[in-house]
Amino acid sequence: MDIDNDIKNMPKPKKKGEKNIFVTIFKLVAIVVVLIIQIVIMLALYTTAQGLYTYARIVFDIAKIVVILYLLYHHDNSAYKVSWILFILFFPVMGLVAYLLWGNSKLRKKKELALRKIRVQSEDLLRDSENVAKEILSIDEYKYKQIQYISKVTGFPVYKNQGLEYFEIGEKFFERLKQDLQKAEKYILLEFYILSKGKLWDEIFAILKEKANQGVKVELILDSLGCLFRLPKDFKRQMEEAGIELYMFNPFSVMLSGYINYRDHRKIVVIDGKIGYTGGVNIADEYVNVIEKYGHWKDGGIKIQGNCVWSYALIFLRDKEEISKVPADYDAYKVVDTGFNESNGYVLPCSDGPDNRKNPFENTFIQTINYAKKYVYLTTPYFITSETLLNSILNAARSGVDVRLVTPHIPDKKIVQIVTRSYYEVLLEAGVKVYEYKPGFIHAKTLVSDDDTSIIGTANLDYRSMHLNFECINFSYMTGEELRIKEDFEHTIKNCIPISLEEWKLRPITQKWLEAICSAFSPMF
Repeated sequence: MDIDNDIKNMPKPKKKGEKNIFVTIFKLVAIVVVLIIQIVIMLALYTTAQGLYTYARIVFDIAKIVVILYLLYHHDNSAYKVSWILFILFFPVMGLVAYLLWGNSKLRKKKELALRKIRVQSEDLLRDSENVAKEILSIDEYKYKQIQYISKVTGFPVYKNQGLEYFEIGEKFFERLKQDLQKAEKYILLEFYILSKGKLWDEIFAILKEKANQGVKVELILDSLGCLFRLPKDFKRQMEEAGIELYMFNPFSVMLSGYINYRDHRKIVVIDGKIGYTGGVNIADEYVNVIEKYGHWKDGGIKIQGNCVWSYALIFLRDKEEISKVPADYDAYKVVDTGFNESNGYVLPCSDGPDNRKNPFENTFIQTINYAKKYVYLTTPYFITSETLLNSILNAARSGVDVRLVTPHIPDKKIVQIVTRSYYEVLLEAGVKVYEYKPGFIHAKTLVSDDDTSIIGTANLDYRSMHLNFECINFSYMTGEELRIKEDFEHTIKNCIPISLEEWKLRPITQKWLEAICSAFSPMF
């Protein structure tokens, strides 16, 4: 099969996306106006027609009871249920409208079935990993069981490592990425939550235009909310003129839908089916410290190469198929032999989303923490975790495992930091060592454990990443890069403020109350 001709001659599917920033503003204004009209009507009913208001109040009381019973019946996270119940009780009109639009953590059946259909139809394109898994069984039975679990619930196989490289800072990540983009010969696939105009995008766009001009197929998926008001002027036209296929995930619409709550938070780059990148970084200047928004921005990610890259290519192609509604020609992107030799260890790139009700990423973190024997080191910009994951962290620390957590000292969202800090006392009491990154904002999402296991990807330790967003990670075992991740963590905490339990208990009572109030609604953030 001539892969070059197959890719170049592929029909271009119809693309969806925001027409321009003025249309987007109009849609947002229309949504706000609709909500304001609803509130005005309720106020008018209250002030001018007491009788009608009484009936309206009865209707809303019944609606409240129905929604609350619905929340209690469904198997959502308990904290998530409590947050919405409180919100609906205190703000009935706004709460009901908000819940109907954004509160349901389960995809509507039609959308869920469509996503599952795409996933199932392409599962047979993934490599059988039984022999690789048996190798792991001969090393560690518990790790074998964990990897078997991840493969089973995500549908992605484990691979022999053919090259894994960790980048401890965004500048190094993008420097290496730009070098590899310039070597592309067949295709480049990029998927990001945020793309923002600036120096970094100008440099990447120049490379992509050059490669597209050389006949390389370049495709780009962006999240419409993540890129809101950030894209360069006439971005869609620029992509068309450069020969780059653009797909916007979940564009805003005047027709309000609960699906707007689900976002594509993935960061994926695939080059020729041989090289892949993922991590916490987005394409924006703050991620490489060209501009300073919240002090020094610490982020990072990984580069993988070899057969395992196909998993990331498949994630991208599935997303493109869902957005475009055109079946993807998977075979045209498949590489039979990447040309890389096997190295030490194993890697398992995989994805998660609200269409997968098994919550694989949350359970993967829980299992990794539960299996830890010596230490677990975690970095996350947002720590708004479920009770189950929190208990795993607490129990690991109580059993003598060295558990350490780094969060930002300078937040990008103040209210999220308040909620994150609401967990400090219980963490510290259990023996977890908590640090805040003093130079600024740490956006990296990393876990490293026992010198042999790591999780690097796009998932934060919060409810949104674990239940609402479309995410991706790379699970590694015994590759050797785990030691580099550990070294980076140990270097990072030298630039952190250690949080003392004794001092933390002395924080002002007003701060404690603010934390308590915010934490009551924390799963909604």
